Amino acid sequence: MLLRFLSRTNPLEDYYFYVPKICLQLMGFWPGASRTPRIRFWATFNFVLLLVGVVTELHAGFSCLSYDLEKALDTLCPAGTSAVTVLKMILISYYHADLQLVLKKMHEMLYAYDEKEANHKLVHHRIIRNSSVMAARVNFAPFLAGFITCTAYNLKPLVLAWIFWSKGKELVWLTPFNMTMPKFLLEGPLYPLAYIFTAYTGYVTIFTFGGSDALYFEYCAHIATLLKMLQADVKLLFRKFEDKLTLNTAEAAYVEEQLILIIKRHNIIIEMTDFFCKRYSIITLAHFVSASMVIGASIFEMLTYNGFGRFIYLGYTVAALSQLAVYCYGGTLVAENSIYLATVIFKCNWYICNPRLRRIVLMIIIRSQKSLSMSVPFFSPSMSTFASILQTSGSIIALASSFR
Repeated sequence: MLLRFLSRTNPLEDYYFYVPKICLQLMGFWPGASRTPRIRFWATFNFVLLLVGVVTELHAGFSCLSYDLEKALDTLCPAGTSAVTVLKMILISYYHADLQLVLKKMHEMLYAYDEKEANHKLVHHRIIRNSSVMAARVNFAPFLAGFITCTAYNLKPLVLAWIFWSKGKELVWLTPFNMTMPKFLLEGPLYPLAYIFTAYTGYVTIFTFGGSDALYFEYCAHIATLLKMLQADVKLLFRKFEDKLTLNTAEAAYVEEQLILIIKRHNIIIEMTDFFCKRYSIITLAHFVSASMVIGASIFEMLTYNGFGRFIYLGYTVAALSQLAVYCYGGTLVAENSIYLATVIFKCNWYICNPRLRRIVLMIIIRSQKSLSMSVPFFSPSMSTFASILQTSGSIIALASSFR
């Protein structure tokens, strides 16, 4: 029942931002919810807890650089991810009202659009369901990879303690993540508190990090859905007159009215995309920078680490790559569907229109030829960008292998 959202049997509106809503609601950062005092307290609690974890983890990592590079990388990789999560918490809270406005407007355009004809509704619902199910499945994959990686980190100290005990050696109690802590917290009766603290900061990172990434991708998927709905409306509009050689006055007036509505919806989609990109640009840029560094360090550690740690870094690399793929695939969906609108219009029988309608059609084609972009400073998320990252990762693997 918990994974029912991965199927196609749920009510249509239940898919709306399902994965990011669950993740961010648990941490108190869901933009679609009102900021009650209880939610503010819970969000602040998680933020302060993670901030303390990040500061102590970064201190421990930089302290190890001078004498143990392997341990330093083992510490700084999750520390970098947690630090970016703190930034995401701050920006999501800062832009809470703006993101809430975007979510509300998108919901209206997807589900509250008043269609006059039943065939429009059927086509729209089919498009929305296909995109929503796809978004839920894609979003769940990087979250699951991150959750498994975090759980592996949390189980690592227990596995090592069991190995030491089974071989009759002195037990060494470690925390899931390396943090600078007073010695009395790492031994005796207070050790479980230190263990729970470090383990919980990992899950705060996973749920907030995964939720903010899922929010980005699902927004891109729904923008692509709105563009597909525009494409379907254009096809249905001109299909009514496929047996016509010319349009009479009444038919021309009807086509003009519908084209104007399509233009208005297209303008809203463009404005919403630009509005969202400005609010998410810092998050996207920070995510790509940190994830690229983490991927490089994880691959290096995976090739040089032996034992249980190799499996952890394998999961870490897969999680980081899947999170980058989500951003890149979302940007590609938006760009490709915005350009394809021009192709759809050109393939229709627009030549039956009078000169005035042809000019309107030409305006739509010209505007659609410039693709919508989820660009941030220095680059635009796309599958070509992801391919470049994979190529760079391959170079790192080759370099690391040459030193073995």
